[in-house]
Amino acid sequence: MKWNNSFAIGIETIDEQHKKIFEHLLAIENAVAKRDPWHIQRFLLSQLADYMKFHLAVEEALLEIVGYPGRLGHKEAHSHILEQLAELERGMKENPSADNLVRFFENWFLNHVLQGDREYVVYIRKEMPALLRA
Repeated sequence: MKWNNSFAIGIETIDEQHKKIFEHLLAIENAVAKRDPWHIQRFLLSQLADYMKFHLAVEEALLEIVGYPGRLGHKEAHSHILEQLAELERGMKENPSADNLVRFFENWFLNHVLQGDREYVVYIRKEMPALLRA
């Protein structure tokens, strides 16, 4: 799965972070396809996990600042995503395959970003439209 501008939610910082997540995922897919040693794949996955934690923290801070009413539910969804990611990390050690990782991120992106993130964008558009791209 590659980044497509139709995925953009309209908040430049968040969109740039989503693009960066796609770049990390592509690096992992390439490492698996090239059959790079486990320690390289693990390093790339670790970078992705760290970046995901950073991104989710930024998003939660944004939702707190704008006073988004659904921020607690969104934060719970983030906790669940991080749990799943940790599980994937453990699973990749036993079975280094990008398939599960790609499926996880496709589901995360399609369900969380394209639905959940777009919900808070509706709120921001109404309450703080200056945060959105013109």
